[in-house]
Amino acid sequence: MPNPINTTHTAIQQKVQRYLLAAGFLALFFANQSVLVLAVPFYQMTLALDPVWLSLAIAGPMLLGSSISGYVGRASDRCQSRFGRRRPFLLAGVLGLSLSFVLMWQVPADWPPLWQLGYFSLLSLLFFLALPLLAVPLSSLVFEQTPDPQQRTAVFGLASAVQKLGSLGYQWLVPLSQLALFSSFQQGVRWVGALTGTLLIALPGLFLAFRAREPNHESNHDSIHSAAPATQPPVAARNSLSLLRQRPLLRWLMLLCLLQLCGCAFVATLDYYLLVYAMNQADLVAGSWWKALLSSGYALAGLAFVPVIGWSSRRLGAVSTLSWVFVLNLLGGAAKWWLYQGEPTYWLLFDAVLCSAAWTAMAMLIPPLLAQTEPAGSSQYGAISALHHWVVSVSAALSMLLSGLALNTLGFAASAGAAQADGVLDAMRLLLSGGTVICSLFALLVLWHVQRLQFLEEHR
Repeated sequence: MPNPINTTHTAIQQKVQRYLLAAGFLALFFANQSVLVLAVPFYQMTLALDPVWLSLAIAGPMLLGSSISGYVGRASDRCQSRFGRRRPFLLAGVLGLSLSFVLMWQVPADWPPLWQLGYFSLLSLLFFLALPLLAVPLSSLVFEQTPDPQQRTAVFGLASAVQKLGSLGYQWLVPLSQLALFSSFQQGVRWVGALTGTLLIALPGLFLAFRAREPNHESNHDSIHSAAPATQPPVAARNSLSLLRQRPLLRWLMLLCLLQLCGCAFVATLDYYLLVYAMNQADLVAGSWWKALLSSGYALAGLAFVPVIGWSSRRLGAVSTLSWVFVLNLLGGAAKWWLYQGEPTYWLLFDAVLCSAAWTAMAMLIPPLLAQTEPAGSSQYGAISALHHWVVSVSAALSMLLSGLALNTLGFAASAGAAQADGVLDAMRLLLSGGTVICSLFALLVLWHVQRLQFLEEHR
């Protein structure tokens, strides 16, 4: 008969572990989002750097950083440190991210544009090289907690809820930098950047690195050289790209990530420009306020969708849940054409109601689906985690590049303010709306293929 005291103690430990993991996802969220949030209004709209060069300064380092994610995954799987497999990488990642983020916004305002771009590019490279050191081991830790897909969904649901709470604040970083207590917007960004890097990246990240429990550490430390199960290839052969060749389901899931995290994310960057230049006549303060309000709406709506998506996943399955979510996203894309015209009103929040579910569902349901492609009994989740991080990073980099190219191709000029060339702002609106619809349609097609593959595997 199980000891009730031990059972209660175990339950408390599991709950504490989940909150530690959630703290890590909070640090990862601000690391992923804050660079883009501050870089556009600071380096482009204020310091007037070219949007293509700025996007290259972010996308290039992002791609280089993602290229080492496979090595991080394999190294953390094989690490024999007495501190555990994941902890040394988590610690190095958090320290590298927080330090480079704080320094990123300290560029002197009187430097020539080329020097400012070089400074930002160097700090961006250090930042994105540190990012996989946090992201890959963190996902691996979640996969190792339990083999149950629903429990994994619950953990990622908690992480998503914490990230949505973070979303309530991250778009307010720019309005916060514009407060009168700062002598200038540049000084405000420096202070806000320092506080974000210290309190929102370093603090929760270090809390995770020092306190997180690794379920497989004890047995792994003693049996790291033992033979791998017959169903599991040697770690050295388990590079992420080979997994894509071996597992068709994995390929379709990664394509779904590209459609949402690259396609939808790319067109979504245009809403900021429409809010500032089309709907607020190039008033950066007013446009940033509406952007922050919209992002808070996305956060609250996404938070409300967490229990809905969790319930739907248990009743209908993850793939069916993703299907109705992308139908909702498609409707939201169509509605954007009317919502982003004229002066801004609170009807803009309807955009968040329709489109926030897709971001919540991707965070909650895709990682457990990826983990299900791993052989039963495996504890080598580094390759899957690395592949997911690589696709997320490549998607974000492509999104930035496409955004910069689109702005230049459409003829956008920040110096022109509200007096943009004829048709530029309408073309942005069309790309924002139509791009969301098209990406959602392709996502539904991908999900149909995923359901077909799952059916074939179950009836093999």
